[in-house]
Order: sequence, then C-alpha cells, then structure tokens
Amino acid sequence: MNFAVHKTSLAESDAAEAAIWYEAQTPGTGGDFLAEAEAAIASLERHALLYSVRFARVRCLRLRRFKDYGVYYVIRGNEVSVLAVLHGTREIEKLVLGRKSNG
Repeated sequence: MNFAVHKTSLAESDAAEAAIWYEAQTPGTGGDFLAEAEAAIASLERHALLYSVRFARVRCLRLRRFKDYGVYYVIRGNEVSVLAVLHGTREIEKLVLGRKSNG
C-alpha cells in the first residue's frame, strides 16, 4: 500500500534546527542530517506500517546514522502525517501529543 506523506511545518522546523546544530558541531553533517531525515520521511510512502506504535497511535522511524533522532508520525487512512523529527531524550510523548491534537 502506498501512502500520501505530509510533513507539518513543526516537523520541518525540527529537522532544520537539528541540522543547524549538527552543522555547528561538524561542518557537513547538517546537510547529512537533512538528507537522511528526508530519505526516511520519503520511505514512509511505502513502508509506514513497518514501524511500531509508540504511544497514542504515534509511530516512530529511527534515523540510522543519527540514531538518537526519530521521525514521529501517524497514519490516518491512506495518509501519513509527520508530526515531529526529534531527539529521543526530549519529552517526546508530551511534545508529539500536543502537536497531534493541534493538527
């Protein structure tokens, strides 16, 4: 099954902020982070059902190179809504649930 994938503006901001942080640490890694996050999000079109539900129907796809980061999303019918791209040590459930109820 193919899904239509939509990113929220907050998810885009999350990825951009993380990329800026990585770029400041090591030049070149910000672009690498964005490329990996975008590839992961694009893969949800075909593979959204592969990843487990973490809480309240929110699923998480962990990034491979940047293992502490995950793409948090929900499936509604044949659509995937990407709610967040966040570091795992943050208060994920609280942040994502707030976005889910607002979106």
